[in-house]
This record gives sequence, C-alpha cells and structure tokens, in this order.
Amino acid sequence: MASDLERSIVARRSSIGQLTTLLLSSIVLLSCGVAIRFSEAASTRQRPGDVNDVGSYFAIEMEDGALRSPELIKKYGYPVESHEATGADGYIISLTRIPPRNDRHQIPILLVHGLLASSGDYLIIGPNNSLAYLLADQDYDVWLADMRGNRYSQRHTRLNSSSPEYWDFTWHEMGYYDLPAVIDYILQLTGARQLDYIGHSQGTTVFFVMASSRPEYNEKIAHMYALSPAVCLKRVRSPPVRWLLQHVFALKDLFDAFGVQQFLPHSNQQYEISRILCPVSDPNNLCMQIVSMTVGPNPKMTDMMAMQILVGHDPAGASVKQMLHFAQLQHTGQFRQFDYGRRNNTERYSHWKPPAYNLSAVSAPITIFYAFNDWLIDPRDVLRFSRMLPVQPTMHLVEDENFNHLDFTMAKNARTMVYEHILSDLERRERTNSTK
Repeated sequence: MASDLERSIVARRSSIGQLTTLLLSSIVLLSCGVAIRFSEAASTRQRPGDVNDVGSYFAIEMEDGALRSPELIKKYGYPVESHEATGADGYIISLTRIPPRNDRHQIPILLVHGLLASSGDYLIIGPNNSLAYLLADQDYDVWLADMRGNRYSQRHTRLNSSSPEYWDFTWHEMGYYDLPAVIDYILQLTGARQLDYIGHSQGTTVFFVMASSRPEYNEKIAHMYALSPAVCLKRVRSPPVRWLLQHVFALKDLFDAFGVQQFLPHSNQQYEISRILCPVSDPNNLCMQIVSMTVGPNPKMTDMMAMQILVGHDPAGASVKQMLHFAQLQHTGQFRQFDYGRRNNTERYSHWKPPAYNLSAVSAPITIFYAFNDWLIDPRDVLRFSRMLPVQPTMHLVEDENFNHLDFTMAKNARTMVYEHILSDLERRERTNSTK
C-alpha cells in the first residue's frame, strides 16, 4: 500500500512539474539555443490523417516530425551509423554518423546543437538545405552529437535519468567531459588527427568551455565554426527571455518545490497543449508572436511545415541547472563556472567566486557567424566576445538584416546566408593545405 502511494505521489509530482514547466515556457520560453521553438513548431504540427494545407519551401514531408534522427537520415537515402562516447564522469553521449562514400576528405566534421535541441536540428529542413545533408553530399564524414540530458542521451554508467543526481550538471560538464570524449572517440575510430567543429548557440558555449579549460584539445580542432556564439549575453533583447532571466531564482524555487530537475523534456503532452493553443491556420497565432519576440521577427523566411516538423524533435530536454547557468552568465556578464554561493564556492573552488574560463587559452582557428536581428545573442555581445579571444576570429555578419537566432538552422535562406559560406571555406582550406 505504501509503495503504491509512493508511486502515486512521484507520478503526480512529475505530472505537475511538467505542466508547470510547460505553462511557464509557453509565456517566457527560453534563453539561448532553440529559444521557444517548440511552441512555434507545435502550432503547425498535425495528427496523421489531418489535411495539410501548408506547402513547404523544402523537400520534406509531414511524417518527418515523428522520425528519430537516424530514421530521418535513412529515409532520405543516406547511410547512417549509431555510436556512443562515454565521458569521464559516466555520461553516455549518443552520436549519429553519416559516413562518407569515399575518402576524398581527411578531416571529419562534428556538429553540435543548441539548448533544448538535438541532432535533428541539422536535418529538419531536408536534403539540399540542412547542413548535415549538404556536408554529406560533398562526401564529408559527418558526425552529429546529442549532448547529455537531451532525448537521445539520457544514459549513464551508474545513474538513472529518473534520479535527481543525474540532472546535477550544466553546460560546463558538457564542455569539460562530453566534448573531449566525443572528439577522442571520433578521432580514434577514423584515424584522423583533427576534426572540424560546427556549433550553434549552446553548441558554441560548450566548445569554449572545453577549449579554455582543457586547452590541449585545441590541437585536435582543425577549424571551429561558431553560429551565434552564446558566451556574452548581456544585451538580450527578447522581452520574454529577459523576464525569464529576471525571475529565474523564483522559478528555481518553484521547480524545487515540485522536484523538477529537467526543463522541457521531450513530451507528447507539450505538443498536444501547444497545438491547441496555436492553430496552424493562423499565421499570427500566439506562438508565432511569442517566437518573434523571442528570437527576432523574420516571418518571410519561416517555413510553416518545417516548424510543424520541428515539434517532433524539440524541445529535447535540458537540466534546470543548465538554465540557471545561462542566467548567471547573463546577470554577471562574465564567462564563469556555475555559482553555488559564497560558502559552497569556497568549498568547491577554494575561492568565493566561481573561476572564470581562461579564454586566452583558446588557440583553435575560429570563424564566427552572427546576425543583426538575433534577439538572444546581440551583435554587440558577439563583437565583445571576439575581442576576448587571443587570436582574432574571422567574423561573418549574415547579410540578411532580418536573420534571427533560430534562422541559423531553420530559415529558408540558411543555406545561402550561412551554409554555402562554410562549404566554400572548407574547400578553400583543403586546397590551401594540399599545396603545402
């Protein structure tokens, strides 16, 4: 009897916690990364059998939202492999590989997603448009990582993802443990000496954690392409995200009260509720308005079917502590490890302040892509960050003045504005290296 009651309490707490998280997120969703995408995407997804009256700019199909990343790759005729890398602290990271058809290129390419996102972000807008497919078409060895805590990477050598202990991590651990394990695994399996790295938003944050705190890994990076780097966040322009950041500690108390450690896990409930709140027939529905206020408005480059498909992939889950770390980053304006408070910091770090990441140790060559209309990562913050690096990175301001944070993975013109520049640079670097 006691066991049944205990299970009932746990189930109820989990349900209330998820609902609380969902309701909050529908209003204020979300800092750095996919930014409120699930609400926008859910507004456009239809159940099987629904009449789809929304055309698409991309060569994609409605069922894509129900497919996992490996299934999506296989569907569009590409070879696919599933791999795993285990970090030093026991977290098991899922890797999806699109192996090359030949050995034309010597350097593999690793793609890392943003906050609350997944490997699917580099696949959703389909062949001829998504970055992973474009790279595979050029015979690159493409690797997609799913960072700890998202829908694909919730395994550990000893912890269960249902335990609070499992969720006691931020993006610091991703950069310090996960990325080195992933890089070492790829290089060992392929026999390559270096790899190219492409990250979006949080995918850049974790890279700079690694490159600054484990500088020996800079030597394993041939080139790093940073899409909207989330390191300096002082000038967040999004009203709902600013509200979230201002009330983050009150929200933490609420999450603690309900025993919630995971923020926006992958869930059918979230899709169902958001679908009701935001009908696809209304292009100006509440979700679309909130998305515009969150990532920056750019309706002309938004594909409704792609957004409908996206809800099947994101949100993919994150730890509440992850969100708090981003909030601390924004409040202080400093790129530091997690702040546990003066007393705990002293015990953990031997100083009352959390250590700053030593960006002067970053030596890998870097190209930064940033956008004028990105309301999460302000261009002025990107420029400030670029000046903190010891070697001046190559800076590329996206030519479309309406390009926003989400557009780096979902816009109709993402290929022309961003991806073709990366492909051209990869070819240029390869030609240069071949003549040496």
